[in-house]
Amino acid sequence: MNSAFLAFALLLWAAAAALLVVLPRVWRRGEAPETNQDWLRLRQRELVGEAAELREEAALRLLEDQVGEVSPEVSRHPVYTGRGQLASVGTLAIAAWLLYRMLGGWEDVEITEQLGRIEQSQPEDVLMLIERITDRAEDRPQNADYALLLGEYYLSGNEPGEALRYYDRLIDAGAAAPEILGKAAQSEFLSSGRVLSRRARARAEQALAVDPMQAAALATMGMAAFEEADYRQAIVYWQRLRQLEPPGSPGHDMLGQIIERARQELGEPIPEPAATPGVTVEISVSEDQPLPANAVLFVLARPEGVEAGMPIAVVRQTPVNWPLIVRLDDSASMAGQQISTFSAVSIEVQVSASGQPGRDNAVAWSVQPSVPVGFSEPVKITLQAD
Repeated sequence: MNSAFLAFALLLWAAAAALLVVLPRVWRRGEAPETNQDWLRLRQRELVGEAAELREEAALRLLEDQVGEVSPEVSRHPVYTGRGQLASVGTLAIAAWLLYRMLGGWEDVEITEQLGRIEQSQPEDVLMLIERITDRAEDRPQNADYALLLGEYYLSGNEPGEALRYYDRLIDAGAAAPEILGKAAQSEFLSSGRVLSRRARARAEQALAVDPMQAAALATMGMAAFEEADYRQAIVYWQRLRQLEPPGSPGHDMLGQIIERARQELGEPIPEPAATPGVTVEISVSEDQPLPANAVLFVLARPEGVEAGMPIAVVRQTPVNWPLIVRLDDSASMAGQQISTFSAVSIEVQVSASGQPGRDNAVAWSVQPSVPVGFSEPVKITLQAD
């Protein structure tokens, strides 16, 4: 349990226990209880200005009531027992704990803690957590966080039917965010055998009206247009979706391939990729020290003068013939970087017998610390085995 939450709960319990134990010892009545004389004085003040007979009647009634009456004693000590107070404190603690469990806060706190540790969890622990969240979401259907989390989980896990159930719950509760509408449309499209219903289309169009670059809605409308043989419209949606992917990333390349397929269906020629500034590297080896036949070649570009850290661009090849010509341009860029934005770079060539990059794994490597980008002539590098 969260330490701050536990400390605050214990503090509240201690305050309540103090009220039950300490307060009766310091809060005591200091005067005698109310008597018939007190009642008579109050009654006579009320009868001021009334007939004298009424005041006399009140006094006569007091005399009759006092016959055989023992005067009350003034008690300055409260009536309590130590066992009773301890029992009250214990009852308070148990009642608060049961109420907390009944309202569900305990379960929510534990789920939140497990979500915070999910990156270190084993797959079976993740499955148990999802089952726990599913049960909790059924107990508290108004909890939007649980519904959104489960929708994301089932959609990414290729269970669009289950995902749609939770996205429908969110939309029925009033959620109108473009991301929720787009993923609800995507879930319905995939769960219905790639058929776009009227409701799913309306949700996707509503999402795009608010956010024209909503990824799930663009993907759904693109796939639906392709299934309906409306290849031109599919290309429009997929081109917009491709703008969200970093150049050179798997998503960017995949979208490029399906756009080419749509163009082929239209009978359009596939345009040649636009040439971008880069570096051409010609790699050769020393004849007297050949490299292993199964070697893997890595050609890396880093910022000028830098010899460590994440590369700007990487090409991995298994050489067959030497010399080998390798081209480093934006299509080989990593993590959204573009080699075309650099005026000069550092080029490093590594040869690995194990297939793993890094100088520690290289049987040969060489570096050119400053190579201009966009230079027409190839950079020549000769490798020698260690």
